[in-house]
Amino acid sequence: MAQVKYVLLLPLTYNDKSKVPKDVRRRIFDDLYRLANGYTIAGKGRGAYRMKSGKKQVDWTLQVWVAVEEEDEDALKEMVAGFAELLGQESMYLERVNSTVEFIPPKAAGG
Repeated sequence: MAQVKYVLLLPLTYNDKSKVPKDVRRRIFDDLYRLANGYTIAGKGRGAYRMKSGKKQVDWTLQVWVAVEEEDEDALKEMVAGFAELLGQESMYLERVNSTVEFIPPKAAGG
């Protein structure tokens, strides 16, 4: 069955620049795994965000890809809102990619 791909930018530091502990990241990845049955860490990047106060916040993030069934999109958004609370973020970047994800099994033996 086809799924919808999302890109999540997961901050590696809190807004005070202290590192997000590995066990917190592991908990986030475990939650994503339970919902989406997997995830891909596509790389590390650096970006800037204008806080509500007008302050410029620069963060290192992990780009995380997940593919979910359409009926699980609301659950993913709710989960990401929980990550934002856990990490003390004003908001979290979550992008629905205009594509369809399919997991193709190998051909059966003999064709």
